[in-house]
Amino acid sequence: MNWKDIKKLIKEELKEATTVAAGGSKFNLRTGVNKNPTKLGIKLQFEPMGGMLDTDVKNKLEVALQEKLNQALMQYDMQISKDTDVPRPEVIGFFIPLAQIKNLIVKSLTGQKVDKPVAAAPEPEGGEDADIEEMIRAEMLNEMRVRDLNEISKVVSKDDFYEFINKGNNILRTLEENGRSVAEAKKYLKYLVAHNIM
Repeated sequence: MNWKDIKKLIKEELKEATTVAAGGSKFNLRTGVNKNPTKLGIKLQFEPMGGMLDTDVKNKLEVALQEKLNQALMQYDMQISKDTDVPRPEVIGFFIPLAQIKNLIVKSLTGQKVDKPVAAAPEPEGGEDADIEEMIRAEMLNEMRVRDLNEISKVVSKDDFYEFINKGNNILRTLEENGRSVAEAKKYLKYLVAHNIM
């Protein structure tokens, strides 16, 4: 095999590795580093090989890709966010925040996540019976919440759900990058939701 054949083979292999099929369409997968200071991380861009997609098809593919990627990344405690800074309107873009990659590295080296609280939760007051009763109450409440959430999820559009999640993640990330604690950022989001602002 001469150098020209080897070069051609390598080029074909690289092309295959960066071509993804989804929803009956083929995409070029491009990766890079997101330089936007509020969205630092690894960017993933799916560029349709056939040109523009129908808006409805693109939206459905975007949701499906986000679900699939989030399921795969869940084992690493990572979640992608929608990237609105894509170069062209036909491109579907996501990014993995740099903080999550840092957590992955720290966890692999130390076995601990970076953002876990260091202070232990206070011991509940009362005896063992009170503890058991509280656990049962909490479990029943949790079961009711899960059932309610499942019912609501049947009604809410997945597009709206992921848009809401992405906005919340962007707010959390921006606050963290500006020196605010995770607890403080979550409190701010809770306030926005409780007062129908978000």
